[in-house]
Amino acid sequence: MAQRTLLQMIQAAQGELGLAQDTVVTTSLQQTTIQMYGYANQEIEELRQKHTWTALQKEYNLVVNAPTITTGDTTINSATITNIPSTAALLANYMYVAGSNIPVGARIASVDSPTAITLTMEATGTETTVDLTCAQDMYPEPSDFNSFLNRTWWDRTNRWELLGPSSPQLDQWHLSGVVTTGPRRYFRQLGALANNYRIWPPPAEITNPLQLVFEYLSTGAVYVNGGVVTSPLFANDGDIPVLNDRAVINGIKWRFWEQKGFDWTSKRTDYDHYVERLIARDGGRETLSMVKRVNPIFISPANVQDGFFPGPTGPNTG
Repeated sequence: MAQRTLLQMIQAAQGELGLAQDTVVTTSLQQTTIQMYGYANQEIEELRQKHTWTALQKEYNLVVNAPTITTGDTTINSATITNIPSTAALLANYMYVAGSNIPVGARIASVDSPTAITLTMEATGTETTVDLTCAQDMYPEPSDFNSFLNRTWWDRTNRWELLGPSSPQLDQWHLSGVVTTGPRRYFRQLGALANNYRIWPPPAEITNPLQLVFEYLSTGAVYVNGGVVTSPLFANDGDIPVLNDRAVINGIKWRFWEQKGFDWTSKRTDYDHYVERLIARDGGRETLSMVKRVNPIFISPANVQDGFFPGPTGPNTG
């Protein structure tokens, strides 16, 4: 069954409540329609937060760039690095910098000129033509990002599951502790969208692009004018919800009835039961066994050790 447009949903709600049906929504001057338009957007916002709807699940592929290798002059107690051959490939706020006299955790705070940058930390020594590794460790998340789907973060190049999201405490331990790196790569959300996906350790060691992937819930709960482009909210009479249209209609009805001071409890109950049925059916469910199960014979992250595979080699042999 085809989904109804915003106009058709508002008309359905008005008709079911015994109200006059308007012919437009977003440009209407009728107070009833204006209120229902607002409730439609409130409902689509809250409905997408109720559940990890399969219709809103997406995969995001992220290409991590190889580092930029360059040189520059450092001055003790100064955050400025000068005499860099070119700063064209360097990005403020997105890049980690490593090199002699550069403290662990230093990042590019600003690109000052074609030959100079300022770091977030001061150099610990004075030296000319220092080898510098500038690795981009901050990347954008999707513009329609709402929330992560847990345990979908993978390094497809190396077939490793990423660890995280790191807590602020663990992140500072990585940046500031005695042992700053390990065999696995971590990630963290830091700051507001859009460029707030940070990985650790910074990709200073790679020579070719690194392919990362994760799945997420999209904010795109509305098809703009019934097309393929999505939006978080309704803005046109021809917009169609990605999620169930009857749920939106029922949500409009009980909210409108409540605002008018009528007995809205039965309408809210109908709405809740309907949404619960949608959630119960969404995506299907795994068949669970009530009997003891043997361990699977296939290789998985649960039965492959982090190092010295397949063995027997390494320091723990024997």
